[in-house]
Amino acid sequence: MFFKSLTFIIMTAITLIILWGLGWVWFASALAFQDKANPPAKSEAIIVLTGGNGRINAGLDLLKEKTAPVLFISGVHKGTAKDDIYDSWQKGQTKPCCVELGYKATDTSENAKEVYEWVTDKKIKSFILVTSQYHMPRAYMEISMLLPETKITRYAVHSDDFKPWEGRFWSLTISEYNKTLIQWIRLKTA
Repeated sequence: MFFKSLTFIIMTAITLIILWGLGWVWFASALAFQDKANPPAKSEAIIVLTGGNGRINAGLDLLKEKTAPVLFISGVHKGTAKDDIYDSWQKGQTKPCCVELGYKATDTSENAKEVYEWVTDKKIKSFILVTSQYHMPRAYMEISMLLPETKITRYAVHSDDFKPWEGRFWSLTISEYNKTLIQWIRLKTA
């Protein structure tokens, strides 16, 4: 009896490890072979989640190209002003109109709540979500769960140092896959 139970536990653990591994390979492959984002169609707003290289600049570039009339940046560090953001963008550029900063979020779940509050308050029906390619699956999942009636266009920012032959790729994909899996389970069982 004891050996049957032990065998069952070991087989279950091996099966779960294999399933996790296959899921991670699929996740990492999808990120590795993802094409660079094409310029999105016009929308009511652009929303950038802070945290990765190039995200804010990509959002400001989209705003400059008049892809949307307003840009909301979620997860801005307290004490950071609009001028700080403009200065790190493109020196000498005309400061774009209509940038709003959100200071409440410190992680992806809080980003989703902050975005939900802003979108609901502004009565936005469609927006472009800007974040890093490795962060997009989890960010999109969390935000779309809170805003199921809102059209969200994904605009993933690709980093030059996020390639399969770079060490950062492996650590980030494992970390993001685990976080995405945990959030998916949490959201499905809530």
